[in-house]
Amino acid sequence: MFTCAPAHLRFLYDATPLRVTNPAVKAFLLRAGSSTRYSVLRLFAVRIGCSHSQAGGRLVGKFAAQLLLCVCTSLFTVAQSSQTIDRLSVTSLAVAVFHGDTSIGSATGFVLQKNQNYYLVTSRHVVLTCAEDTNPNNVGGWICADKMKILHNTSGHLGDWFWVEESLYDENKHRRWLEHPTLGSSADLVALPLKNTAGVEFYPLDLSLRNTDMQLAPGDPVNIVGFPLGETQGGGLPIWKTGTIASDLDINYGGKAKFLVDATARSGMSGSPVYARRFTAQDKTGNTNGVTKFLGIYSEENQVLELGAVWKAEAVAALYESLP
Repeated sequence: MFTCAPAHLRFLYDATPLRVTNPAVKAFLLRAGSSTRYSVLRLFAVRIGCSHSQAGGRLVGKFAAQLLLCVCTSLFTVAQSSQTIDRLSVTSLAVAVFHGDTSIGSATGFVLQKNQNYYLVTSRHVVLTCAEDTNPNNVGGWICADKMKILHNTSGHLGDWFWVEESLYDENKHRRWLEHPTLGSSADLVALPLKNTAGVEFYPLDLSLRNTDMQLAPGDPVNIVGFPLGETQGGGLPIWKTGTIASDLDINYGGKAKFLVDATARSGMSGSPVYARRFTAQDKTGNTNGVTKFLGIYSEENQVLELGAVWKAEAVAALYESLP
């Protein structure tokens, strides 16, 4: 199990809705961060100038309000030790590709949920990974992927991860992954049904993010959130690589539903979700939400040209619609 120690993690931009009537308490809480507000609500179930649960709740006296301000001040110091992470940082998952017990590659994936089923979405070439057999007891040749291990989030423990193994083939040696309903093997994306889900906390990618109203053009920045060369920022948290859109989004590069990004990406990024994000200075304080648009799945790179290809979100949505 991997732990992002020694922090207590919570999601950035989470906000606790407050309806405070006492002006002094309200002024303090508005200045405080969301972790302070959350701690106050958890520790105090009494009503101190606050109408959070019952309409017209009783006001306690001025003394109680002043007492709360003193407690809030001390809690603020504790809250500063709480670490925040972006919710999308637990959406990207590290993937290790295996032939038997031999590791032959690494990649990235993310989960989609349909009905009660969960699927790992990644690049098709990931499940078809092959590598030279370097076992000195063998006569050489090539070995190909037959299973993968996914670094999942632990249920109920944000900041903990554990590896879960999934077979790529069933007992009859038939492939388990599902391909694009019309493009099939010509589309570099697949969905692998997840069977081993005990103890896993899922943070599925929200496909409605593809419909976010955002004007984009060549040269605009994007984020590729994955695991270059298997690297993490700690535990199972991905690296946020930055690139720029390098082709017109209305044009299907190579006649397929993909576009180019100018990015210095590395092996292990295949299967990474790609986003465009826009924030104001105030957004980064956690007071208000920014805007995020899901653009697609990163699938390949030309390291000489420092270009990568992204299969568009519409292709991911078509794959999703075809899932049982």
